[in-house]
Amino acid sequence: MIGLVLAAGAGRRLRPYTDTLPKALVPVDPAGTGEKTVLDLTLANFAAVGLTEAAIVVGYRKEAVYARKAELEAAYGLKLTLIDNDKAEEWNNAYSLWCARDVLSRGVILANGDTVHPVSVEETLLAARGDGRKIILALDTVKNLADEEMKVITADGKGVQRITKLMDPATATGEYIGVTLIEP
Repeated sequence: MIGLVLAAGAGRRLRPYTDTLPKALVPVDPAGTGEKTVLDLTLANFAAVGLTEAAIVVGYRKEAVYARKAELEAAYGLKLTLIDNDKAEEWNNAYSLWCARDVLSRGVILANGDTVHPVSVEETLLAARGDGRKIILALDTVKNLADEEMKVITADGKGVQRITKLMDPATATGEYIGVTLIEP
């Protein structure tokens, strides 16, 4: 099992921060120094659960990720593979996942490159493996939902029944938080 980060998007809503950086490299540390980014936090989580490799799908401003590759490998003890998405500014995460299709055969913990979450999310996903589960989504079932969240409806014993932003928040089981375990 390896880590997989989808970090190709342009992050237009985060401008001016993303004028020169992909959104995964926008600083999230309190001082705004760039010491910690979303990508740093995600890679640290992967390392904390024992992963030794990760692939990152890059696109928009990918040169910034290429420039930090060696530094990120040293900081987190991960062997990193960068995968180019040449259509990052035209197509969405589904195409980024298609670009990374070769790594899916190894099994992945998939994380969106623009979401922050604690390592307990990866720990919970790994603990939930087995019983024939092939894909396990991380859901927040506590948060009050609004229109922008990726809402999910689940059914006992049947898993995910519906996932979309376009549903009444009151009918949702919870929010998909952008982290998934996908078995080989």
